Amino acid sequence: MAGKDKAFERVEAAIAHTRADIAALTRYFDQCEVLAELYSRPVYLAKSRRGQQRAHFAIFIPHAAYSGLDPNDRSKPCIGTVIQVVGAPMLGYAHEFKRNYDREDADGVETFVHLGSVGPDHIVEPQTTAMSRDTVATGLLERIALQVPAPGVNENFMAPVNDTTNRRCQEWTMEYLRRLVSQGHIEESAVTIAQGERDPPEYGIGLRRVGS
Repeated sequence: MAGKDKAFERVEAAIAHTRADIAALTRYFDQCEVLAELYSRPVYLAKSRRGQQRAHFAIFIPHAAYSGLDPNDRSKPCIGTVIQVVGAPMLGYAHEFKRNYDREDADGVETFVHLGSVGPDHIVEPQTTAMSRDTVATGLLERIALQVPAPGVNENFMAPVNDTTNRRCQEWTMEYLRRLVSQGHIEESAVTIAQGERDPPEYGIGLRRVGS
């Protein structure tokens, strides 16, 4: 009986150690989630418009020093990186990364819509402080952006837009967000939020007289 009692004691001790290990791991993962929340970088849809044209969509990610600020509050600077395509449907579009973009100088931007957050290691901040534009990816999010083809020349640019044959900046941005979601880099709700900001397919299509 003494041998059985010792065996039971060893089993109980092993169970107690296992429970302690599980509790420690649970605390560790909880701390990891808290840290991830603290150090994650917010992602915004920058929505701008000129006259009755279709809104321009771009992705804005504030630098770490500004990640806790609301970019819609123009009383304080909020500097970050813009990921976008620029161009026109009759000429085609090209990828562009705008670095050290200051929201205070955001002419034409109607609003910044919060889409979600990404890991801090997915975006690389520039080593300089001057605003610049280029097409060379410096981080994971920018590399993924280059994997999404920029809209090309569309001979039927007077037709309502769609996600396949008549793409513009809004359609590119949506495809880019879907790519980020599919790879687990941003919340799935980002696509739904951005979709709600899109113009109707026929809005802003057609030529207008200058000044009209």
